[in-house]
Amino acid sequence: MDVIEIIASILGLAIGIIVGYFIRKNISETKIGEAKALANDIIDKANKDSETIKKEKLLEAKEEIHKWRTDAENEQKERRKEVQNYERRVLHKEQSIERKQQNLETKESTLNEKLKAVQTKEEEVEEIKEVKKLKEIKVPVLKKLCCYINNQNFKIQDNYISFPVMIDGKSKRISVKTKMTDKQKLILSSHRLGTMRIVIKNINTLVAQFVYEINEIEKVNESNNVMGVDLGIKCPAVSYCTDGSVKFYDNGRNNKYMRRHYANLRKWFQKAKKPTVVKRIKNKEQRIMKDIDHKISREIVNTAKKHKAKVIKLERLENIRSTTRTSCKNNPSLHTWSFYRLAQYIEYKAKLVGIEVEYVDPAYTSQKCPQCGNIHHAKDRKYICKCGYHTHRDLLGAINICNSTEYIGNRCIA
Repeated sequence: MDVIEIIASILGLAIGIIVGYFIRKNISETKIGEAKALANDIIDKANKDSETIKKEKLLEAKEEIHKWRTDAENEQKERRKEVQNYERRVLHKEQSIERKQQNLETKESTLNEKLKAVQTKEEEVEEIKEVKKLKEIKVPVLKKLCCYINNQNFKIQDNYISFPVMIDGKSKRISVKTKMTDKQKLILSSHRLGTMRIVIKNINTLVAQFVYEINEIEKVNESNNVMGVDLGIKCPAVSYCTDGSVKFYDNGRNNKYMRRHYANLRKWFQKAKKPTVVKRIKNKEQRIMKDIDHKISREIVNTAKKHKAKVIKLERLENIRSTTRTSCKNNPSLHTWSFYRLAQYIEYKAKLVGIEVEYVDPAYTSQKCPQCGNIHHAKDRKYICKCGYHTHRDLLGAINICNSTEYIGNRCIA
């Protein structure tokens, strides 16, 4: 029994294994079939999706190509318009140039005709002038009526001056009554006279001008008083004497105003093309500035005479225009500064009074302190030294000139 049961159990097991095998095989085959079906479905879907994507991309590409084509066509149209506009402009310019050329040709022809007419007229005028030159004799015309008489041909007696004149082709001596001061009478009687010039001052006034010689006076003042004079632009002159007296002369602003005023007038008349007026104005300016220099020099010499100065010391300002610092503001004043003329006037007027004139070195005269000898620049018109000394800058120059021992000479050089 036991063997039969064992065989039966073995057979049952074998049958179970075989049945399980077939069942599993069926199940796996069904699963494989299902997987194949799913795979086929997925493949079909993928194919469909790829076809749709291809179609969409084709459509997008077609749209982009269409856009490019439209943009290219629009650009071509715009360029065609620009080219057409440019061609129109070029044609218009060519037409305008042709018109201008025609106008220029017409103008040239008219100008040539006018030039020919002017040349013919000039030739006629020259012929007329030559005829007039042959017929007319030029007589010199004096701008200023004046008469020069040698010192051998005139005589002065009391208030009368007698001199020869031509009347009806004959020489006759006439005597003319004059108005003379006592000083003029003294000069005419005590000095050797030269040529006499008679000038018409006004309609009813004649002025007689004489040349006379004066000898230089020898040294009169025995005192040791010395005057130093500093010449400048803002302040034309400052004097300082060893007795402590100080004096400022005239105002440089007035001189600068006069120069600037006449320079503007000359500029205006030059633009208006009036050279004769420019020349007359310049002569007037020179006369005014000479008169100012004469007055300043006379006042300086009178001050020196009043304080019994033995010597007047001046700076020798040679080459001052090329050595000093310049600027656009100061250039006109520096180049129109008449320091040489003023020094000459002071020199000859001082010699007539018996006062010597000496020239000293101008180096550092407006920078050196007279107390401690320190040298530094002044701020504007005020000079303040470290030692406490302070004064006007131009007055400092006059003090240093007065105290200077660096003698250069007794003649001024421009």
